[in-house]
Amino acid sequence: MTFEKLVPNIFYVDINDGLKFFVDCLDFEIGYDEIKSKNPFCVLEKDGLRINLFQNAELAKEHYPEF
Repeated sequence: MTFEKLVPNIFYVDINDGLKFFVDCLDFEIGYDEIKSKNPFCVLEKDGLRINLFQNAELAKEHYPEF
């Protein structure tokens, strides 16, 4: 089996914390977002990399934020 791509899901209590880190600090771009939805999430992209960011307090406390 050969893996072509890995797309991690990262959970934050407040998705804006993740956006500050990945967009403002690491220069990722928002490829898709539902930030203003009931369950905020977005897809961040940079140099062929893709990350899924989610706002979910319960999962963020369990996996704060880890890959």
